[in-house]
Amino acid sequence: MVDDLVDGEPAALARLRAADKALREQREDRHRADALLELIATYVEDYGNW
Repeated sequence: MVDDLVDGEPAALARLRAADKALREQREDRHRADALLELIATYVEDYGNW
């Protein structure tokens, strides 16, 4: 997926949005979910706009 982000694939950003939404709604394993949300935020900041 990272290669798709770097290449500007709109579908990659859509997949990140879906992952972000799913992680925010998840109640279990918040520590891991929060770490992934930070990573997603970094990718969005670097490669796209919401």
